[in-house]
Amino acid sequence: MRHFLIVLFIMFSVSACSSRQDECNTVNNCAAKVVNRIQQNLILEQDYYGKKAVVNLSLDNKSNLEYVEVVENNGGPSFEKAIIKAVSSTFPYEPLLTLSESEYSEFMDIKLTITPFK
Repeated sequence: MRHFLIVLFIMFSVSACSSRQDECNTVNNCAAKVVNRIQQNLILEQDYYGKKAVVNLSLDNKSNLEYVEVVENNGGPSFEKAIIKAVSSTFPYEPLLTLSESEYSEFMDIKLTITPFK
């Protein structure tokens, strides 16, 4: 199984969503959508800015989150909880299922680096 590495530098901004914007038709487009969803779900406290967390996660064949594990974190326990909650709230993400089987397989095991910036 191929592992897909997404490096996320989450920058807080407000973005509008529409059903058309939620479509994924390429791996890169879907990765950007996943980044946006995690960003929207991540509730940040002031002291989280500039911190870093590395997260491993796995999805099943229906885009449900099978597991999430923070493997590196310099932001403390509350930052870790916020990251896990944001990732857990992001999935399932059914638009991923519109990808081909080989493309979707790139999303089944993901390693994220999350570093919030202002």
